[in-house]
Amino acid sequence: MRRITLAAAAVLVAASGIAGVTLAAAAPASAQASCTGTSIYTDAKGYGVFIPTIGNNTHQDNCELGLGNDSDAVATLQNTLNYCYGQHLTIDGDYGPLTEAAVKVAQRDAGVTQDGVYGPQTRNAIKWYDGTPCSRL
Repeated sequence: MRRITLAAAAVLVAASGIAGVTLAAAAPASAQASCTGTSIYTDAKGYGVFIPTIGNNTHQDNCELGLGNDSDAVATLQNTLNYCYGQHLTIDGDYGPLTEAAVKVAQRDAGVTQDGVYGPQTRNAIKWYDGTPCSRL
């Protein structure tokens, strides 16, 4: 039996006009899971704050958010960016270019790498909205 590469398969699919076939690239080995929900954490002042996590109430916070994510976790982040960093995002749960830019503002303020991606380093460095003036974890 003759085997073909993924690239050759893509050319064959395109040339044959087969519709509805999608070839997805594998995620990089270092990619973290996407944050999809929130969990309540205690900030430095002792107040409860919602933090993006993998699922709701799991405290699995080793996750990322970036362009293309769409979830309650993004809405939680957008809320914090508005209250703690003076942003004016629509809280819609969609991590688009405006949310990415707002994350860069928070990252700059926190003194961490300004890549526009929310992950563990950003989580630990930024201030979170807790109903009072914002506080770090």
